[in-house]
Amino acid sequence: MNIRVAVIATLLATGSAVQAHDFTPDVTKYQQLAATKKLDSKEAIQARLALERAQGQMDQADIKMLLRIRSLTNAGLRELGEQPAFLSSEYKRLEAALANPKINDPAKVAKAREIFAQLNHEKPVYEALETEAVENMKQALNLIQAAPSK
Repeated sequence: MNIRVAVIATLLATGSAVQAHDFTPDVTKYQQLAATKKLDSKEAIQARLALERAQGQMDQADIKMLLRIRSLTNAGLRELGEQPAFLSSEYKRLEAALANPKINDPAKVAKAREIFAQLNHEKPVYEALETEAVENMKQALNLIQAAPSK
C-alpha cells in the first residue's frame, strides 16, 4: 500500500481530516491519454517524469505537512495547558487558545506564540509544495497530450 494512502486511511480512521489535493481524476485522464500515445517518445517520457514528480511531491508535501504542522500545533497547545487536537482543528484551537490562554505563565504563553509564529511561517511552504505538485500534474497532462499517437 502506498504510504500516502496508509497515512490518509489512518488519519480518517482516527477522525482527522486531511485536506490534500486528489490527483485521481488527473491520473485517470493521464492514463487514458497515454493509452493512445507512443510511450517511448520524448514527450511521453517527459510527461511520465512530470507525473512521477507531481505524485512524489504531493506525497512528500502531504506527509511532511501533516507531521510538521501537527507537531508544531500540538506543542503550542501543550504550552498553553491544552490537550492535543486532531489536525482539522489544531490550527484554529491553537489560535483561540492564544487569544484566551487558560494559564497565567507568561513564559509558556510566549513560547506558544513563538510556536504559532513558526507554524504561520512553515504552513505556506507546504501549501506551495502542493501548488507546485498540481502544476507538475498539469504539465504531465499537457506533455502526454502532445506526445505522438500510436
